[in-house]
Amino acid sequence: MKRLSERFLPRFILSTALFICFSLTTWASIHEGGDVVKGKQLFNANCASCHKITDEVLAAPGLKGIDQRWKGKDELLIKWIQNPKAAAATGDPYVKSLVEKYVATYGWMANQAVSAEEIGHILTYVKEGDGGSAPVAEENTCLTYEEMQAAAGQGKENDGLIWIIIIGVILAIIGVSAANISRSLKNAMNERDGKPIDESAGYWESAKAWMWRHKVFVSLTGLFIFCYLVVGLYGALMDIGVYEAYKPEQPIWFSHASHVCKYEIDCQYCHSAAAESKHAGIPSANVCMNCHKGIKEGPVSGKKEIAKIYEAIGFDPATGTYIENYEQKPIEWNKVHNLPDHVYFNHSQHVTVAGLDCKQCHGPVQTYSVGRQATVEEINAQDDVPGLIKLTKPTLTMGWCIECHNKAEVDLASSAYYEEMHNRFTSNELGQRFLRSYLEENLKKGDGAPVDSLKTILSVKQLGGWECGKCHY
Repeated sequence: MKRLSERFLPRFILSTALFICFSLTTWASIHEGGDVVKGKQLFNANCASCHKITDEVLAAPGLKGIDQRWKGKDELLIKWIQNPKAAAATGDPYVKSLVEKYVATYGWMANQAVSAEEIGHILTYVKEGDGGSAPVAEENTCLTYEEMQAAAGQGKENDGLIWIIIIGVILAIIGVSAANISRSLKNAMNERDGKPIDESAGYWESAKAWMWRHKVFVSLTGLFIFCYLVVGLYGALMDIGVYEAYKPEQPIWFSHASHVCKYEIDCQYCHSAAAESKHAGIPSANVCMNCHKGIKEGPVSGKKEIAKIYEAIGFDPATGTYIENYEQKPIEWNKVHNLPDHVYFNHSQHVTVAGLDCKQCHGPVQTYSVGRQATVEEINAQDDVPGLIKLTKPTLTMGWCIECHNKAEVDLASSAYYEEMHNRFTSNELGQRFLRSYLEENLKKGDGAPVDSLKTILSVKQLGGWECGKCHY
């Protein structure tokens, strides 16, 4: 018995000591011995979408004070993070309370592929915060259109010269008339007081005499002014219905530059109907909430604008839950791109069939502070749009559409839709003559080869894009 004790007692003491040391090391590494910088990186990669390091609820409880709430349960905490359902199966009362409070609303947390050491880094970061040691990521510089103009020293163009001239003429007429009235009143007072009356010619008489002596100069100047006014009036009439750079105020301030450029959200994530229907569609508040259920504060407007979404849909950011039996309030957005009622335009035909980039018509959306109608100059200046068709007419005008349909080319082998059109062309003699003529005269191709063996590229105009009934009801 003594030999047995001598054999196993040292081993038992050593094992117990190692276990205690390991436990203390594990506890220290989980809550205090980690690396803050690594912890922040791991937190942002694995936890930030659902948790905050404060006590605010995002899509799960805030992590502030986690070291106290899980004190003495480090192994269970590791299990909870790596496999929540396995941790819940242990029957621990605290884990059970978490399941009852959050799983019904947010669902089970996914198993996190992080080691015990990495969990220690995360929890150290949660406890200590940035501490000034975590590197600051380089900010994505996404300037708005207004900011780029200011940086380039550009302002709004002054196109009010004609109004300056008109106002100047009006002021001159008023001045001469006032002078004549003053002269007449002065003569009346002189006549009353028996003083001599000024018999010199008045301003109008003097002016008429001068104009008669210089009738050639006056005639040429008058003709120039008349032509200038006619041209200006014609330009003003032609601008009726042209709304380039139109930028209406919206019920909620929304920055395209922030969403498209900084966070690289695809246009069709919000305007999902563009690829499938006539209208691009305005995203519902539910689409906004896909992100803003967790993102409760914007980098520019803070909580003010996002709170308007919550008010419309009925969401309580403090608890991270929707308000039961809430009467929702639709957000009444102001339409930016308006076409006349008699004009037909189909987004899906241009986006899905033609494969146009949204920027071809909507311009550099990634620079817009709010929704605006692009000018043709802004569209043409883009260098990041493949196959950009540069146009000259004002946007959203008939000339703009006609010019695009004349310049845009369609490869009849690019999709099943156009292949069917190509087959219809080549299936009859008339269609073959048309293709042969177009290829030889416009594209300088053919060389006597069979029409159906050529890669046929036609303009939208040649495919009927100039037919009135294509765009007008």
